[in-house]
Amino acid sequence: MDREAKLTDPQRKPAIAGALLICAAIVLVLVGRHAQTPREIDPQSVVTSVAVRFDDLADGSVVASNAETGAELGRIGMGVGGFVRVTMRSFAIERKQRGLGSDVPFTLSRMTDGDLLLQDPLTHRTMLLNAFGPANEGAFAQLLDKGRTIQ
Repeated sequence: MDREAKLTDPQRKPAIAGALLICAAIVLVLVGRHAQTPREIDPQSVVTSVAVRFDDLADGSVVASNAETGAELGRIGMGVGGFVRVTMRSFAIERKQRGLGSDVPFTLSRMTDGDLLLQDPLTHRTMLLNAFGPANEGAFAQLLDKGRTIQ
């Protein structure tokens, strides 16, 4: 193939663009994984919080309770509360992978800026629940509101 034919190949530019796109994606993934720093929670910015324990029941439902008072904050039956179930399972799996138990409760907090955070004091994982939309955040907000009225 001569030089002129190589430069006029119609697939050359799309192939180069595709390769550059793949390289950019790889770089962004690598930088993004290392750029995440744990969010520092200023105790002064916590409006309300509750220590929450999640327990599986024999019928497949999950009970959320105030870890300090033992009062039930909510009961999630089979086939409902998917976001709460998935979120808490991911937190439980992370604890299990690290060889940590389930005896320490999670902390659910509302901040002065309106952010709703779920924190695991054992793994130091913090999840910003507002990021998952109002309906999903609302499922946890109900637990926090119930915890606030019980205390």
